[in-house]
Amino acid sequence: MGPNSLKYIVFLTGSGILIYDDISTESMGLLSLIGLILLVVGIYLISKGIREKPKVDPYAVQSYDEEE
Repeated sequence: MGPNSLKYIVFLTGSGILIYDDISTESMGLLSLIGLILLVVGIYLISKGIREKPKVDPYAVQSYDEEE
């Protein structure tokens, strides 16, 4: 298991806890809070791995051959 899979395990565990707590008849606030925290941490870890987009203008001429 690499560090990449840990992000998704945290995210899916948080999602699963939130869904279980919502479906169960006896809702526990602490379990819901733990699930929400795990979900937010998972989203943060996943989004941290996304790099910035390169600043490329799609309408700019890339070469002089395209103008002709």
